[in-house]
Amino acid sequence: MNKGQAPDKPKTNKPNETRGSSVIMRFATSTGILALAVVILAIIFFHTIRGDIFQGAFQGPLKEWSATIAGHIGQDISKAQGVAKAHRIGVIVWSEDGNFAFGPDGEPVDPDELLKHTSKYRQIETHIQHAREHGGNDKKMHYTFLLDKDEFDDDRSPLLIGLIFLLLFIIGLAYLMQASLLRPLKWLHSGVVAVSEGNFSTRVPVVRNDEIGKVARAFNQMTSRVQQMMDERERLLADVSHELRSPLARIKVALELLPEGDKRDAIAQDIREMESLTTALLEREQIRTTLQSKAGQPGSEIINLIALAGDVIDGFRNSPPGVNLNVPPQSLEMEGDPALIRILIQNLVDNAVKFSLPESGPVEVNLSASDEGIRVFVDDDGKGIPQDQAEKVLEPFVKLDPSRGHRTGYGLGLNLCQRIVQAHGGQIEIQQRTPRGTRVRVTFPGAGNSS
Repeated sequence: MNKGQAPDKPKTNKPNETRGSSVIMRFATSTGILALAVVILAIIFFHTIRGDIFQGAFQGPLKEWSATIAGHIGQDISKAQGVAKAHRIGVIVWSEDGNFAFGPDGEPVDPDELLKHTSKYRQIETHIQHAREHGGNDKKMHYTFLLDKDEFDDDRSPLLIGLIFLLLFIIGLAYLMQASLLRPLKWLHSGVVAVSEGNFSTRVPVVRNDEIGKVARAFNQMTSRVQQMMDERERLLADVSHELRSPLARIKVALELLPEGDKRDAIAQDIREMESLTTALLEREQIRTTLQSKAGQPGSEIINLIALAGDVIDGFRNSPPGVNLNVPPQSLEMEGDPALIRILIQNLVDNAVKFSLPESGPVEVNLSASDEGIRVFVDDDGKGIPQDQAEKVLEPFVKLDPSRGHRTGYGLGLNLCQRIVQAHGGQIEIQQRTPRGTRVRVTFPGAGNSS
């Protein structure tokens, strides 16, 4: 057992993974862009209202208004002063008798002084002829009204702000409604991902009776039937394996009565292979039943991983090419089911030993703790597993090409390991080593309790 030795880095060929954008995120982005566009358009619209182009449309009504006010003033200059003060506008009366001007505060001012600030005012002109008291030609009077532009523009600011908030409220309400419609798609996506990882007990909520609700209901029915078929297959394999034990025992007894020879040895070898297969199937069913009875969660005992791994590897002391255990100087503990973790390490080491070559170096088992969690590396110096088949070998009953040296086994060991690791919330990964061999990397969550 070596302490502090770091494992060599394997050669990995991971495909480039592209992260797709979410429909909900795209919808949220488009809604934000729409809201921004609406606000900009509203500001432009009100800016146009403030401008002379749009306000020119009010020129006619303002002319009528000024004619009415001029008729009210008539020849009474005091009324002009009252209008200026009441409406906060500038008023200039031009007549034969003289020119009179009043500022927005109603105070008399010089007409020329008031006209110097025409850029500040909107100027309205109107003419009215008044009959003279003693007859003769009508008296023509000219009225100029100066409306403060800022006075009128400021009144529209609350309307602009109110309209913007109203539009944003409507857009936000529409977004919430659309998001609620799209939420079942997110549930469906999570369900599909779970099923792709082998969790056929996954069900998604059915909250509506529309097309999406029908898809969710069909998905639940599909996963239920698939789970039922998988359970029936597992039970069938377990039942057949169990029933085969009795005939195999009788065959072994009958084999002892046969004389020594090649035929007897061949039959004995076949019996050992059948026993190994039935044992593997029963072990697989036992793990499945154990996890199912615990709702997919293993036990939560504190496991001394270094001691457990050392105990397992002691059983391979006389198995060529040998097994080395490399551990950190401190203890390494984790929560889990000791029996399942023992089976995991047993199967990983057994696979590494079984597929080693006569000239291979020892199998290296490395235990460590990092920010990722507790890591277990099992490195062999055998033929290796092609990287493009690294995921496939984790499936049950999958055996690689015998021409590459993979003639033994039943394709169940790594699948059992995957089930155990996933039940503990971890990950298992098959990697190629350089120049040859395979690394199996297992990562359990949590940094472990080390001291």
